[in-house]
Amino acid sequence: MSNMRVQQLSDQLVAKWTSPQGVELMAAGAAVVGGLLESGPLALHKAAELLDWPADQVLDRFRAMNFDLETDRDGRIIGAGVSLDDRRPHTMQLQGSRRYGWCAMDALMFPVVFKESASAVTSRCASTGEPITLTVTPTGVRDLTPGTAAVTLAPATGADIREVFCDRVNFYATTRLAEAAVARDADLAVCTVDEAWAVGKRLADLF
Repeated sequence: MSNMRVQQLSDQLVAKWTSPQGVELMAAGAAVVGGLLESGPLALHKAAELLDWPADQVLDRFRAMNFDLETDRDGRIIGAGVSLDDRRPHTMQLQGSRRYGWCAMDALMFPVVFKESASAVTSRCASTGEPITLTVTPTGVRDLTPGTAAVTLAPATGADIREVFCDRVNFYATTRLAEAAVARDADLAVCTVDEAWAVGKRLADLF
């Protein structure tokens, strides 16, 4: 990666997920994601069985690691990076079904985690709402439309991951639009979609 700020954020992400807490969180998150993909929304007692944790501690233990699980109005878990909420803008094909991501990075990373040969990803520009489509493969991205699309990256520490990272990691239709987001939030960095995929590949390789 030529962009030093992108490299710095990429290294910070790897450090986060390879720390002792990060390793614990990744294993727990993977168990929940596996349950969501296999069974759909997870009641807390079902998640507890997957995690071997007391059911009344599941949400709090994730929250203590700055990873607030997504739940529906019935209190069932519906998201842990991979989401079942079809209102989210970032979609991807996983295991033959359309799933959703909390952020652009989820849509670039999880198809690699699950070794999808060609995952159709759709999103929209965070500024204009313009559709953005691409195909994520184990070796990179292809069929990016518009070809000018860019991604913002953010630090992933300091508070709940959706607040500090996911809500700020988005697709933009052009680099100029992404740079305008950085002008409003100096913690961010702009990268190409290929660079963002490379960051996602580093993270996917940790699973």
